[in-house]
Amino acid sequence: MSRIEAPGGTPLSLDTVPDAVPTPPPTPAPRERNEVSAYGGSVSSGREPSRGSATPPAVTGPSVSAGELAALGGKLRAPRAEVPSDVASEIQSRLTRSLGDWTVSDTDVKTVQALLGQLPPAAYRATLEWMERGGLLKTFLSEQDPGAREAFLKQAGSQGVLQRLPGEPASGPLGYPGKPGFLRDESSLPESLRHAVREHAVSAGRAFHAAHAAYLGRYVKAVEGAGSLTELRKLGAPRDARLPDSVLGLERRDPERESLAKQWRQAVGTPVSTAWVYQAVNAKQRELLGERTGGTLALKGKAELTQGNLKLGGDAQVDSRGKVDLKASSGVELKGGPMGLKVMRDTKGKLQSEVKLDLGLVKVSQASDGELKVSLGVGKHAGSYTTLNLEEARFGGGVFAQVEEAGNKAEVRLGFDLQGLTAKRAKESVDRDHVGLFDEPPELGRGLSWEALPESKRERYARNGWNREEWTRVQGP
Repeated sequence: MSRIEAPGGTPLSLDTVPDAVPTPPPTPAPRERNEVSAYGGSVSSGREPSRGSATPPAVTGPSVSAGELAALGGKLRAPRAEVPSDVASEIQSRLTRSLGDWTVSDTDVKTVQALLGQLPPAAYRATLEWMERGGLLKTFLSEQDPGAREAFLKQAGSQGVLQRLPGEPASGPLGYPGKPGFLRDESSLPESLRHAVREHAVSAGRAFHAAHAAYLGRYVKAVEGAGSLTELRKLGAPRDARLPDSVLGLERRDPERESLAKQWRQAVGTPVSTAWVYQAVNAKQRELLGERTGGTLALKGKAELTQGNLKLGGDAQVDSRGKVDLKASSGVELKGGPMGLKVMRDTKGKLQSEVKLDLGLVKVSQASDGELKVSLGVGKHAGSYTTLNLEEARFGGGVFAQVEEAGNKAEVRLGFDLQGLTAKRAKESVDRDHVGLFDEPPELGRGLSWEALPESKRERYARNGWNREEWTRVQGP
């Protein structure tokens, strides 16, 4: 028998056979898994694997190519459900136009929707995707009337295809509109269905703006019906229409997110501004305070009768808001050369004094309320006049006629004046610390009593409807 003798070792016989062959390690059972292959087909190797190398485990289950994975957005989906053949055939028949049947009727739309409603969620989604690939979903949606569209969107939501975002109910005594429940615009939806979701978002946004305009109308009516400053203040400030594009539920990774949001904003339009409502509030506040609003025009008439030093008169005024003001007055007028002093009290209790300077054809007077008047005579019995009151921001003018006989004089004036914005109001509009009608005074939160406020602040807060009783009631015990 041949022998091989290893250097420095024990000789080995070539014919030696081991008593037992070692058992190879068990091959792990193949387990089902998803596989991503570089190519859609099979790949053949140019050489056989070397002997003795471990055999790779068998792969079972679905596989997807790299291109298909990219189309799925990098995420593997569960195997697609099958579209029932009988349902597909009926839908195809109902939504396909031909020479013999060239219209899609309301009955066809209702039938298709009924067929879809009978499917389980997975088959429902698969059927919509199949309809989208064949152009049938676009036809189905375009032939729906508003009622059928709303019913279909609800159906798609109940099947889990669409997700309705939570809305908000109407609030407040005047019914500020609640936020509608929008449908989430997901990039995974069929394109035709996404288009329907966007149309729904536009309709919901426009409906919200219409409801907000109606709310502002109710608010203005409540303003006009307010009988006191306290009642006006309790209405609270009018609320703007706030509907950000986040209500669409667009995904952050959606590349069309910004453009879709912009398109929606343009389609919905701009809501009605609250500026005109604040004008109504300001006008009502001035009315309750006995003042005129900036920008109003008033027509005025005045008649005076002078007998000796005694003067009697009457005033009538109607402004552009339709408000009429009538009052009578009486008083005395004293003269000394070209100078004169007139003191009058009207039926509303207002006392007014006026200093006059008579220069012949030109007469100048200054009243205690700040009104400066310049009269220019045209002849002896007629003339024109101009008035300017910087404190109350009023400018006006008109004509007059007068008759004198036996020491008695009668005078009639007809004119107008325009109310502007007073310096005080202009300062308040830019003063950050100014407490407006709907603002809560900071002293109220600090626990100060009404009596502890300075007189100037009590007067200012009284213009907003605050008084001792209301202050104590809001402050509480």
